Amino acid sequence: MLRVLLLLLGLGLAAIFSAACVDEIPTATQESRALETPEESTPHPDQAQQAAEEATAPDDGSEDDQPIRTDIYSYRSVRRFADRMLEVLAAERVWCDEQVEVDALRAMLDDHDKEHIWRSLLVPAAGEDLRAVRIIAEATAQVRGIPMQELPPVFLISRTSLRHHACLFEEIWEDPTDEDRDWTVGRPASRLAILLGQDVEDYSDLEQSWLSATLAWGWYGEIPDADELEPGADGVGEVIIVSRPSMPAVFVDVISHELVHFLQDQWTGWRLHDWYRDVETTDQLQALRWVVEGDASLNELYLLNAPLSDRLADFEWGPERNAELALWYRAYHALTPQDSENLFAAYDQGRSVLAALREDRGQEAIDALLLDPPESTEQLLHPEKLRLDEQPVELVDLERLRTEIFPEADWSEPIVDRMGEQWLNTLILTTTRFTTLARAVATGWGSDQMALWQSQDGSAEVVTWQVVFDHDAHHREAVNGLRGWFYSHSALEAVPDQDDPANLHKWDGPNGAARLVIRPHSVWVVAADSPALADRVAEGIRSRAWTNYWPPDS
Repeated sequence: MLRVLLLLLGLGLAAIFSAACVDEIPTATQESRALETPEESTPHPDQAQQAAEEATAPDDGSEDDQPIRTDIYSYRSVRRFADRMLEVLAAERVWCDEQVEVDALRAMLDDHDKEHIWRSLLVPAAGEDLRAVRIIAEATAQVRGIPMQELPPVFLISRTSLRHHACLFEEIWEDPTDEDRDWTVGRPASRLAILLGQDVEDYSDLEQSWLSATLAWGWYGEIPDADELEPGADGVGEVIIVSRPSMPAVFVDVISHELVHFLQDQWTGWRLHDWYRDVETTDQLQALRWVVEGDASLNELYLLNAPLSDRLADFEWGPERNAELALWYRAYHALTPQDSENLFAAYDQGRSVLAALREDRGQEAIDALLLDPPESTEQLLHPEKLRLDEQPVELVDLERLRTEIFPEADWSEPIVDRMGEQWLNTLILTTTRFTTLARAVATGWGSDQMALWQSQDGSAEVVTWQVVFDHDAHHREAVNGLRGWFYSHSALEAVPDQDDPANLHKWDGPNGAARLVIRPHSVWVVAADSPALADRVAEGIRSRAWTNYWPPDS
């Protein structure tokens, strides 16, 4: 689960990651030439940099240099996009291989792990930078309403150094569809996307390493030995800012954002990271991120806001360099469109939701959510459900599905996830591009259960996704929307079943086969690595009556 958290959280403006203690870095590490990497002293390589720039250059009208599309809605578009992304990654690999600093870092791997090397590249904020951080910290604590018990350690790292460190992650160059990962949260959705043809959706850990190496802004780091801390213990996190030789003015809001995370940790008794460790579903993780990131985004400070601008008026900010911005955006869109939307929804929609909550019930309501995070995005999207603490419906059909379709003798224990209302909304939206349709489908969401089934001998794989809605009217509206999604996703290559065209739809994609099964009280999606297996599972679902989860008065 930790790898998934790193994957999802490491992409945003604020991420959480483990770091080794500075005191444990050997002297030899500190004296390495690889540490001397301020941006102005590390020239870009000639041919490698040219290749990277060409891979991300603006469109000049030629067919070979067309910009990568971000409005992907069919597997054909995704496939073309994946090929372009691999070209960009190849150029980045050339860049890594031609850097003498990277050679020095790789040589250090014989004696030090990547975390120690990472720590050696961080430079403590000092002088004018530290003075600015203290001013921003004081203002942030005042705005957020939580006293700053102590200033967290703040470190700077250059983008060049960060890129050098990213070159140590060899998984950047592995097959992006490699499935040998011990994931829980998000794993069924990952396999569903691949079986439906979206090969580009998962690039292993490169979002954590390569993306952050091109244009990362800041992180709030994990508290050392957090598992050993009791609530209220004197623990402290750390903030890492990607900037050098000095911080530009644009970092005021970023620093304040990260310092809000530090204040959240204080408020929760240093348990913020435990909440992340304890999540069991994608839906629960997304709900937690909406609270954590939405609160930080809501309380960001901006340089132009008085009196902060007056207090920082004499501060000499360093220059900001955005040369690699286009490259970062391309890599950001290496996720499936719905994953990209879900990732940044925590900052945008999360901020809006928490702003409305604060307007309605005060800051105390947000503080309470930090202490007791919601279980589902449904509660955040519908204030009345949050007020009533309405929980997603508990689905009980999985064991019966296993008994009747996936017997233990042939199939391993399934990996199960709940995706949530927000995920369903972005799935429909990024595929069909119809906001109204997506909202209509997702609003009546009652619960869902996505399961990844793998045969004992490793020869077959199936994803089943059961979605239930609040009552019959929502069910009928959602059925129409999910049909639209199914056909849009397949570029209109899906076909209705000849014998039951209203309730069974089929699509044989590039990597597998998918079936949309409409039942009286739920909707099922089946994705398998062969049409025959997809048909067998779909028929097993169609031939059985499943639980009616609607209340009697619906």
